[in-house]
Amino acid sequence: MSSTTTGAVGCPICGAAMARATNPFCDMQAQLLHPGASVQQHVCPACGHGWLQHDVPLALLYNSNVALPTEYVNGDMRFPFVARQLDLSSISGQVVEFGGGPGELAEQARRATGKARATVVDFVDRVAAASLDFVALDFNADAARIPELFDARADRKNLFLLSHVIEHLLDPAVLLRELGKFQDSVIFIEVPDFGSRHAPSTLRFSLNHLEHLHYFTSRSLLKLLQDVGFEILAFETQAAPSMPALRALCTPRPAGHNAVLDYREHFADVVGRLKQKILDAGPERQVWVWGLSAFMAQALADLGDARGRVAGIFDTRFPQPDFMGIPVRREPGAAPSADGAARTLVVCGSTYSAVQKVIKAKAEQLLPGAEFFAIAG
Repeated sequence: MSSTTTGAVGCPICGAAMARATNPFCDMQAQLLHPGASVQQHVCPACGHGWLQHDVPLALLYNSNVALPTEYVNGDMRFPFVARQLDLSSISGQVVEFGGGPGELAEQARRATGKARATVVDFVDRVAAASLDFVALDFNADAARIPELFDARADRKNLFLLSHVIEHLLDPAVLLRELGKFQDSVIFIEVPDFGSRHAPSTLRFSLNHLEHLHYFTSRSLLKLLQDVGFEILAFETQAAPSMPALRALCTPRPAGHNAVLDYREHFADVVGRLKQKILDAGPERQVWVWGLSAFMAQALADLGDARGRVAGIFDTRFPQPDFMGIPVRREPGAAPSADGAARTLVVCGSTYSAVQKVIKAKAEQLLPGAEFFAIAG
């Protein structure tokens, strides 16, 4: 792409106005296959996405009966990426590779997950392993059939593999949204990375041609995956001299949930447990609070007159000498007697495990024999 001019085409990923770019290779390839063909290349200045539009019949592009495996001259890191991020024993459903051609990635995943068989879905059967089943599907026209072809029950965790597939599709979001209906499944995606500089050596990977309609950057791929409702579990880039590539491992995000709202329930639960621990302490026990967190402050407020059961509070940040009539000190004083320590209860106000660990160590040193209570995860 040697030059750009402003155009009125909207980016299919972010919607921003795209700039027109020249693409002499695709222009020449189109004339060789389909004289008089129209080719338009656009680049988005906002997300960097490239979009190639042409009127060359797809039948002229996809007319080979033999699929060549993707060139990984410096090693194939696709499945190692998946294996590092995913508990393969959790794949209770099927292993399915979309657009897999000979199915080398599907076969790697089948073996690693211990499945007897895996499936390759493509527009023509070019599967090269006897352990792989083939399903014919036109992703541009028939993606809506995917939920009926595979088990979409919530308790079935499938592994879907899309290696160098979505850059070939008219609208990648259509296929991805169908996969998003498999709520407990995991989706691996790899595409060429056009957000990095391509040295002449990258020509061996054949990344720029008429079959590639979308030219992803990390920004445009992440936006697409988020817009279709995927939660991104892992993401990495691969740079030259290996094939410039982007990899993502995703799972469909449950609709409508926001963890911010979880914390109202968390707060009430922790406050109630702290309050109940103090109430359950017998009258013969001496109760100390260590850490005046928001949880503990509310628990003491909710205790009402029963907060008089608390002998004192240890806290290094609270600036006042008392809280609701309970004296506040930075650290405990002299250690109690052995008999007294056995009757002492120290209630930790923090839920943060690192803080709990520090407070517990201090309590064991300064109040040996006391019971230490903290909220577990």
